[in-house]
Amino acid sequence: MEQTKKPLRVCCVMMQRNEVNHLEPWLRYHAHLFGIENLCVIDHGSETPVIIAMLEAYQKRGLQVRRLPATADYRRKGEFVSEVMLTLDAFKLYDILIPLDCDEFVVLRNETGQYLCGRDAILDYLATLKGRDTILEVKENLLNILGAPGTFIPLPYQKVFFAGGHCGVVDHGSHKDESGRGRAAEATRLVYLHFHHRPYARQVEASLAKLRPYVNVYDREALERFRGPGWHLVQHIFGGKTAYQTMMNHGERVEVIGLLALFRGLDIDPLFTEQSWDG
Repeated sequence: MEQTKKPLRVCCVMMQRNEVNHLEPWLRYHAHLFGIENLCVIDHGSETPVIIAMLEAYQKRGLQVRRLPATADYRRKGEFVSEVMLTLDAFKLYDILIPLDCDEFVVLRNETGQYLCGRDAILDYLATLKGRDTILEVKENLLNILGAPGTFIPLPYQKVFFAGGHCGVVDHGSHKDESGRGRAAEATRLVYLHFHHRPYARQVEASLAKLRPYVNVYDREALERFRGPGWHLVQHIFGGKTAYQTMMNHGERVEVIGLLALFRGLDIDPLFTEQSWDG
């Protein structure tokens, strides 16, 4: 008698706070890939009514939600994400565990260099990584370009994820494994769409919020000297709108096959990162 092949179980763990523009697109997209019940959102004390209502609604549909108070130390983000992943892994619930940020969307680069968002292609590839006792690495991100939906700038990246049974401990940004187990690293063809760019006023606001736990954001000299987590955001604060827009006008531009059609099918506005904040 032929045995039924078990579906691949993939979990995404993401921590956010008040991500009004990003959260629902992130949920819809990754629920399409992996199932809403396999997504876990760590909510860091959101107080925006739309986010509170959204999380409650999606939780009723199966979304896993872990709630932290707003007073929880954001600098411990890596610990919070790792704790959730390790707990899930201890129960052997998943074949693949992927820590993500709210502006990161999973896609795939195929063997010929094309970027794909097809669910079957992504799941088939992740299935080849099942059981790997290595640090699985994402080595590339596709950075969004404001005003050009569906078009991205490919840039080097460094993020990690894990096969079930071999979960590690991530740092603040999930850039590396800090478990100290000395495992080999393995580059994969998983790629993240990185919707980092937002309208300039919102980008400055978001940058200040992310830097506030680490440095006095009201002290210009302290900000300019800062080289801790998220220090790259300082250039957005002081560079000005023109320089910010210029950053998106350099280098190669690529597209993800089928992405805009998929967004339409999932009722995701491809301009979601550009809405509502600048009026």
